[in-house]
Parts: sequence; structure tokens; C-alpha cells
Amino acid sequence: MDSVLIIVDKAPYGYEDTFSGFYVAIACLNRGMKADVLLVGDGVYSAIKDQEPGGSVDYPKVGELSYLIFPEGSIFVHKESMQDRGIEEDDLVEAAQIINDNKLYELISSKTKNTAFIRI
Repeated sequence: MDSVLIIVDKAPYGYEDTFSGFYVAIACLNRGMKADVLLVGDGVYSAIKDQEPGGSVDYPKVGELSYLIFPEGSIFVHKESMQDRGIEEDDLVEAAQIINDNKLYELISSKTKNTAFIRI
């Protein structure tokens, strides 16, 4: 395996999944692997800039983690998932790359047999 695509479909707070996905991508990049993150469904909330997790638990800010992935890895945000949730392009961190359904298909189908797909 020489690359990984982390697919995040859960909201960033209330679950550890999103943080785990971002940290796995960061760890892969640190080891010289190609790593990208795909945000779909509620996962698109992870790309909103200037987030404040709030609450009594001191969660890291997901938006800040995105800058540890970019530019070596990419953060793809599914456009239709954004639209379904009323999220605009200006709401996103600058590292986010918006992709539509056609680009999503191309992204997944272009991955080689040496790519691990991890759904978080």
C-alpha cells in the first residue's frame, strides 16, 4: 500500500471518528505515504473554518488539523453534501477542495490497487 483515502461521513464533534481520520492521514503523510481525506455527508462540517468545539472537553479544532494535511495531502469536500446542509464555499477552510459527483467518481476510480480506502 502506498496511498490512503480516508472517507469521513460523520460530524466532527461528538465522535472521535473525524479526529482519528485526520490523525491517520497526518501519520501516513509523516511516513512518506500519499494521504487524502474525503468529506461527505455530515463529514463536510469538518471543513468549516473558525470552528469552536465548545463544551467542557478541550477538543482540538478540526480546521486547524486540515493545515497539517495540506498541501502534501488533499482535503476533498463533496459539493452536494455541502449544498444539502446549507454550507457555502466561503464557509470552508482554504485547504478544502470542493468536488462534485463526477469528480468524486473520478477520484475514487483513479485510485490504484495499492490504495487503502478507510471509511471513518
